[in-house]
Amino acid sequence: MKLFKEGDARRASRRKRVFDVLQVVGDAIQGGQPESTLHRLITQGAASVVEAEGAVLYLLDEKAGVLVPRHCTRDCPPLIALPERIVNQAKTNAGTLPSFLRLHSIKPGEGVVGSVFSNLKEENIPDLRHHPKFEGKANPFQQHVAALMAPLKHGVRGLGVLAAASERTKPFSPHELEMFDALAEQCGFALGNAQAHQEAGAKRKLESELRNASEIQRILLPEKAPETAGWEMAARNVPARLVSGDYYDFVPVGSTHLGVAIADVCGKGIPAALITAMCRSVLRSNARETLSPATVLAAVNRNLFPDIREDMFITVSYAVLAEDGSSLTLGRAGHTPPLVWRQESGKVDVISAPGVAVGVDKGSVFERITKDVPIPMESGDVLLLYTDGVNEAVDHKELEFGEERIKTIFALAAPNGAQAVVDALCDAVRKFIGGEPQSDDITLVVVRKK
Repeated sequence: MKLFKEGDARRASRRKRVFDVLQVVGDAIQGGQPESTLHRLITQGAASVVEAEGAVLYLLDEKAGVLVPRHCTRDCPPLIALPERIVNQAKTNAGTLPSFLRLHSIKPGEGVVGSVFSNLKEENIPDLRHHPKFEGKANPFQQHVAALMAPLKHGVRGLGVLAAASERTKPFSPHELEMFDALAEQCGFALGNAQAHQEAGAKRKLESELRNASEIQRILLPEKAPETAGWEMAARNVPARLVSGDYYDFVPVGSTHLGVAIADVCGKGIPAALITAMCRSVLRSNARETLSPATVLAAVNRNLFPDIREDMFITVSYAVLAEDGSSLTLGRAGHTPPLVWRQESGKVDVISAPGVAVGVDKGSVFERITKDVPIPMESGDVLLLYTDGVNEAVDHKELEFGEERIKTIFALAAPNGAQAVVDALCDAVRKFIGGEPQSDDITLVVVRKK
């Protein structure tokens, strides 16, 4: 009867220690303690619950696909296979073993720890050396290691492995395994919730930053298209994400001309938006008194080339219009060829102007190829500049919207003016993709000669 009462008291003490550890861990999460503190409290608590010499926590790095040791208490016996060179060095250098254990990651399914993670099942291991998954050789650091290991889970998602161990010949009891597994289950739930909370917070912060960037970008776009004595204009930008890699702009050039720019950065999101803002700024600063589009584009290229990553580039079309309608000159830096609808014939012409994308060449090749191209425009003729988000829009069958559809819709809408062309093309693309997500930014600029 006395032995029974002592055993009962030990079990009650273990249960209390489990609750105490969970209280400490819960308080740490509630108090916003750093992850390193949380990991330390879990491992120290795990060792105390079963009165083990030490404990170790492995968590899955989902990007790398490996289990990474996040915290190991000082006296925890090693639970992974030790290379012979580490064993030999550790005999004379006390820091070798802890350093190796802190840095050595494990693949799921590798060794005993990896097996517990893959199977998502707890184990009571009387002697580590005799476990069928242990791959190490006999050494003085793992002579009689008894261990408890349990997977950390959040729902059906494996998070890692919690282990407690001692150098001893007596195995852990079934009740110790039961309490240890209960602790691991609750710690897994707590860690999973903490990760979800952290990810949600990071997502909210990113969304806030993207909204701010989107608002800044919206402010940088013209509020409305200008109207001059000789031209009627309209434009629209429809980003695929909160921020866009496309932009358009109307730039005063001297007192008698107007610059019209459209650009598409190779890429999406914030990096593309930053390059877009740089392109806009540099183009504006070089366009003020320059009537040659090719000269302006050459200056943009020379300024931006040193700052653009090798995997990025910008396609730009830039036209300079005499405000009275007497001339229109185009420069094209690798951008989608513009289209012109001719009122007299009702046909759509493709404007093939030579040019290289900004950021591909530092200057000499760009300037040799990119040339000014005058475009004769009669009253009623309409110029269409657009980014490849229009022609490359895809439907549920992965079919592209294509240039021919653009020409057809352009020709039908052009007699009704610049805004009618923008509206018609945007509506047609939206109907074409149906419920499919927009895959790329869409930008249109339309110029009609009065």
